[in-house]
Parts: sequence; structure tokens; C-alpha cells
Amino acid sequence: MKRWRWVMIPATIMGMVVYAISMYSMEENYLKRENQGGIAFLSGGVGQYEREILKEQGKAYSLKLIFSNRKGEYLSNVVVTIFDQKGEKILFTVSFGPWLFINLPSGVFNLEASFQGDHKKVPKIRIEKGTQKVHAIQW
Repeated sequence: MKRWRWVMIPATIMGMVVYAISMYSMEENYLKRENQGGIAFLSGGVGQYEREILKEQGKAYSLKLIFSNRKGEYLSNVVVTIFDQKGEKILFTVSFGPWLFINLPSGVFNLEASFQGDHKKVPKIRIEKGTQKVHAIQW
């Protein structure tokens, strides 16, 4: 009986470690990390664990967008388009979660966001080097 216990304790600990690592990897796979035309962006935040990961990783991005309804409930699958000052489209994506981080260069940008066919426009978002602009959009 003692021999069995000495085998089960390490096996149980190993199983818990493997489970924790697989959960971390699975959660991180839900984050959408891409680069479009030299502009890096990251989205996700469906669960608390994902938001904790994004809170750290998102610090390096110049723009943070937060999507919710009027009740304050987070939304995902938001279509986002960013335009430069000339009106040219520089980014088009669909957010995997309620948080979208975009690494824009310094300048002024216009944004359009759409959720279930309802469009919102955010004009003149000013991005300054070394800072993060946070903007919440509600439907």
C-alpha cells in the first residue's frame, strides 16, 4: 500500500502541472495576434484569465479598445476599421473578444466599429508616442 502511495503522489502532481500548462496554452490560443500592413494588433479577453494575460501583453500597444453593450456586458465579434488622416484604410479586423489592442504610430486616426450591423464612428483618435489611448465603445 505504501509503495502505491509513493507512485500516486508524483503522478498526481505531474498530472496537475500538465493540466495547468494545457489550460494556459488553450486560453492563450484564443487570443488573436496579427500584423496587417506593419500594424500589430491583439484581441481577446472573453474570460477573466484571458483579460489578465491581455492586461500585461497589451501594455505595449498604443490603442486599447473596449467593446460592451449599454448594460456593461462585454461584446466580441466587433468589426473594426482604422483609417489614416487621408481616409485610407490601414486596418480591418474582427475582434475575438471585448478588448482589442492596436499598435498605431503617432498621429490622428478615424475608427469605425460595427456590431451586428450597428455602426459607430470615432473620429480623430490622437495617438502619441509612449502612451496608450483607451477608448470604450458601447452599443
